[in-house]
Amino acid sequence: MNFELSQIPERSSKPRKVGLTMVMDKGLSLRETEDFIDGNGEFTDIVKFGFGSALITPKLAEKIALYKSAKIPVYFGGTLFEAFIIRNEVDKYIKLLQKFKVEHAEISDGSISIEHDEKCKLIQRLSKFVTVISEVGSKEEGIIIHPNRWIEMMQKNYKQEFGKSLLKLVKVEPLVFTDLMVSSRYAYK
Repeated sequence: MNFELSQIPERSSKPRKVGLTMVMDKGLSLRETEDFIDGNGEFTDIVKFGFGSALITPKLAEKIALYKSAKIPVYFGGTLFEAFIIRNEVDKYIKLLQKFKVEHAEISDGSISIEHDEKCKLIQRLSKFVTVISEVGSKEEGIIIHPNRWIEMMQKNYKQEFGKSLLKLVKVEPLVFTDLMVSSRYAYK
């Protein structure tokens, strides 16, 4: 930090086990990625290529290399995973992860419907290749998951045989209380 400010907890150095910071890359250029790393790399623990943006990101391999050179792992967000799942192309998705040497993968059902037991099988399958990041919840308006069910789903995801997984990240979708929305949170184990 540039100066002392009371009641600010000390930030541990990388690699961190707790207090991780995930940043979503929604399509930065290579130059913007370099600038981001220069200004924020020491605070960033992992980067997510969100909204399926990896599909159209120019110079994706070079961008991934930039992040990796800064010791910032990357992963493709759940929307891209869901695009492969809906087409029944899990093997192609695994090959994509291997092609780009991506060591993390998000498994989600935020915009498609996957039976939870099937999702757990996918977690087991992918965890043989990568660290699995599991999203719990839905992006669809009107789909409300009771908090007890959320907890049950997260615990079931966590209890899977995660293989290589060291990081278990569960995205908790916004909780809606009448018209009040609480922001999304990430919980690390």
